[in-house]
Amino acid sequence: MDRSILLYALGAALLAGLVTNLVVPTVTRIAIALRALDAPDERKLQPGAVPRLGGLAIVLGIAAGIGVAAITHWARWGASIERHDLLSLALATAMVFLVGAADDLVGVTPGKKFLLELFSAWLLVRVGWSFQVLRLPGLGQVDLGAAAAPLSLLWIVGVTNAINLIDGLDGLASGVVAIISTSLLCYAALQGSAGTVVLMAVTAGACLGFLRHNWEPARIFMGDSGSLTLGFLLGAMSLHSSIKAPAAVAILVPILALGVPVIDTLLVMAVRFLDRSRGPLAARFLRMFRADRKHLHHLLSHFGGRRARIVGVIYAVVVCFCAMALVVAVTGANLLGVALLVVEFAVIFGMRQMGLAMEARRIAKLRREGIKIDVLGHEQASLEPAAPAEAPPAKVRPFRRVAR
Repeated sequence: MDRSILLYALGAALLAGLVTNLVVPTVTRIAIALRALDAPDERKLQPGAVPRLGGLAIVLGIAAGIGVAAITHWARWGASIERHDLLSLALATAMVFLVGAADDLVGVTPGKKFLLELFSAWLLVRVGWSFQVLRLPGLGQVDLGAAAAPLSLLWIVGVTNAINLIDGLDGLASGVVAIISTSLLCYAALQGSAGTVVLMAVTAGACLGFLRHNWEPARIFMGDSGSLTLGFLLGAMSLHSSIKAPAAVAILVPILALGVPVIDTLLVMAVRFLDRSRGPLAARFLRMFRADRKHLHHLLSHFGGRRARIVGVIYAVVVCFCAMALVVAVTGANLLGVALLVVEFAVIFGMRQMGLAMEARRIAKLRREGIKIDVLGHEQASLEPAAPAEAPPAKVRPFRRVAR
């Protein structure tokens, strides 16, 4: 790829980051005025209410970067994305942002959000953004045929919600998206897809501009308007990058790059479904989509320490997985990709188990302390007869001479 495209993408990223950083204070005041606040509860551990409309600042930054790039350099990088493809992407992303903003402001049921996400993904699949072939060890190249569209829809919607669910600690989602966007940028550069390079660059830049205000202690949250929009962009552009990729790495590279949010979400859903396995099947299925504190960042919080340290650990894991994805993209080794995917799954599963074990120890310790107090109280009562309650001493009133 021409080096000038990379320099241009860097400039667009800086512009997106600058715009996002500058408009966050204004967006914060708008969120406060509209009462778009995230109050603390059993799942949200911030000390007070925090504005949650930060996605507006991120989208404005992305729009600024893409707009300037489209106006000044369309002839160079626009050829990699057809005009109708770009219009479909813009319309679908705008719909996802609007439903996320509506949820931040007044609340939207999960079912309605899911249907709109599905329709937005369908707008892209209908113009040709879908997985076509898959290469599996021992089976060779498999033409997905009629399964291509459902698999592509599932991928886009799944990534959208995976990024939404990982937004649970200050700076976590914005930093993770910035890292993954950078890796997808490199992946697109290897394929010569200039449009994807610029779009992923401005996404990373906007996330970094927002991270300055979202780092612990966060002054603003991105909300669903930000997490859903960023997740949709990652799902859509990772899919678009795979269209021109060799069949050996068409799906492996996106899965490896997005491994932390995607695999963690799948494991959480599996745990919710298997919990109370004797319950009705419909109830177990619906429980898969209910919010809880079983995600990776929640479990790692049981180790104690600052939440910023937990975010740093997850950053490091995401960087390693993205590097693994780029190795597979460069080598095109299918078996290596499958082996690294197994390693990635094992690492995430192991980290979750460590968090669960630490949680179990903490609960057991609290229970032991509670039982010890109760046992000591009962033993004392059983060994020593209860003394009759003494009457409270009578209040001695000061002598006052009464006038007659």
